[in-house]
Amino acid sequence: MKQIRLLRILIKERAMVRLLKTLGDSEYPTRDLLNKLGAYGYGHKLLLKAQRIGLVKRTVIKNKVYNKLTTEGKKVVRLAKQIGV
Repeated sequence: MKQIRLLRILIKERAMVRLLKTLGDSEYPTRDLLNKLGAYGYGHKLLLKAQRIGLVKRTVIKNKVYNKLTTEGKKVVRLAKQIGV
């Protein structure tokens, strides 16, 4: 059942997959991540959506919000690499 949900994310949310691939195994502050993506407004909305559906974990440390992939997010990235998305 979870595989179907992950595949649905791969098909419908191509921009989110790009965001998740950019995160990879690293932990980025939000500003650095959005600079790397080159998308501020839309990128931030995608980041919040990814957090809401459980693909990204966001933690606050000294006025900076750090973003890191959850296990579900890592599964999406792994599946995207297998498929070639």
